[in-house]
Formats: sequence, C-alpha cells, structure tokens
Amino acid sequence: MHRSYFRFISILVTSLGVAAGVEATELTLKQTVAAGAEAFYDHHEGIVLADGFWAQAGSDVTATIHQATGYYIDKTPLDAKDKQYTSTDGRAFIVAGCVPKNLPIFSSPAGSVWVACNDLDYAKDKVVESRFISCLDLFRNGMVSGASIKEINNRTWESFRFSCKDLGADGKLTSSARKADFLFDYEREGTLHEVSGSEIELFYGIKEYENSPNTREALSGFTFLHGPAGLIESGERSDPPNSSTNYFRETGIIPSYPPGIPLVNMLTYDWMCPPTMVLTGMAIGHNPDKKGNDTRPIYILGECRKLLHNP
Repeated sequence: MHRSYFRFISILVTSLGVAAGVEATELTLKQTVAAGAEAFYDHHEGIVLADGFWAQAGSDVTATIHQATGYYIDKTPLDAKDKQYTSTDGRAFIVAGCVPKNLPIFSSPAGSVWVACNDLDYAKDKVVESRFISCLDLFRNGMVSGASIKEINNRTWESFRFSCKDLGADGKLTSSARKADFLFDYEREGTLHEVSGSEIELFYGIKEYENSPNTREALSGFTFLHGPAGLIESGERSDPPNSSTNYFRETGIIPSYPPGIPLVNMLTYDWMCPPTMVLTGMAIGHNPDKKGNDTRPIYILGECRKLLHNP
C-alpha cells in the first residue's frame, strides 16, 4: 500500500477514538489534502475527522493530540472556497489600509470597518492582491515577526516581504527568523526599511499611519502592535488605564516617515486581531505601475489565528 494510505488510516483511528463526546473546542477537519501537500494539525482538546476529510495519495498528513504543556497556534484549515478570507472561531483576518470597491468578500469577526479608497481608478480597478503566505507554511507554530520594504518614494514601493519565527511552549518566539517569499518584487531600486520584534513580542495587529490628512489613499506606513503571550491569551490588548506597566507597545514605523511630517499630527488606524488571536501571515493589495517597474501598496491583509494554551 502507499505510505499515505497507512498514514491516513492511523489518523482516522486516532481521531475517531478522540471524537467520542466531542465538544466545539476541538479541531474539526473536513477538507481534502491534495496530493503532494504537507499538513500538520494538533489540538489539546482533540481532533475530529468530519465528512469531507480526505488525504489524497501522495500527501503527507500528521494529526496529533497536543499533550505538551504550553502555547501553540490554532491550525484550523482554510476554507476551500474562502481561502485567505476564512473566518472561524480559531482563524480570522484583518485589513490595514483602504479597500477597493470591487474587493472580494469581507466578513471577518475582527470587527474592523472597511474604508473605501478614494484615489483609485474604480472603473478599471487595477488593484491586485498578492498570493497569501502563512507562517504556518514555514514553522509548525509560525508567527509574523517582522517585515522588509524597499521604498522608492512615499507610497511607491519596490518590494515587500515579511519574516516569521516559531512560537515556543513558553510563549516566546525562537531566536531564528525566516523570511517568507516576496509578496511582490519589482525592478526599480528602492531603499530598504526593516523592522522586527523581540522574542517576547507577539504581534496581534497593525497600526496604519496616514500621511495624507482627510483622504483615504494608498498605504503609507505602519507599525506592528505587540504584547506578551499571557496577556494576549487572556484577551487583553492594551495596558490598564493609569497603569505603570508597559506590556503593550508597537514597533518602529516602516517605511520611515519624512522628517517634515510630525507624527503627533498623523491620523492613525488600529487594525487588531480579535481578542486572543495573533498575526500569523499576510497578503498585500497593490496598484502596479503600467510599465511594471514599481507599485503602490493599498492594503495589507493579515491572517489572525488563536493563541492556544495547554496548561
């Protein structure tokens, strides 16, 4: 028999054994894993194989009951139809920036308000969305840990990519980061801007800095919002009022702002993952130059996944 068949039978028996008396908190799998694909699923409450789950021959699928204590990331599969727009109890998305009129579905529990762009050619709708990349493709419990941008000038970029780190059981990120593939990379040479977080800084949102007051134009600059695992798990996303602690902060702004624009006068927008969720992947919507030399960033679509904890 094929190796994948043996592996699939093993998963099926384990999962059916766990499924007795199932609760909504367990991870339910009901998708098809394509031939050649790798998938890893774990959950401390249990894993259920529902109608519709199938691991095709040639796939490499592992499903385990997470018995180790500590933190890890929800691995609810993407919906086959909604894909990067999937919204479940364990997976959601946010959009930082403005949204073209004809952008596909936006029905996320994040509670964000989609703001329409006012400087795009709606008739031609040139905005394209890059392919979506999740840090779970790079690490078993991967999270966004930084970003790299090559900026040609204000609101015009050459390239954009982000980096990931693995989440340890202690709620800290491992020290070694890996850069995801470019979400876009054009020909004109820009200036590199990078930002990253420390091992205790779990990103849970994006703060947009707008440098064109009273308008909604292309994405100008942003920071990552971050905080410690223990407080994010409990649903906190800001320090208590009048508190002397300073657990929740933000990274530096990327790209850096022109010195003639005082940050105190900047309009900002907070695009935060739902409580208890962290930032685990991205796509970016952008408006390419007709000649294909550069592009304007319009919005960042961020993947949010639930921070799980096995006590």
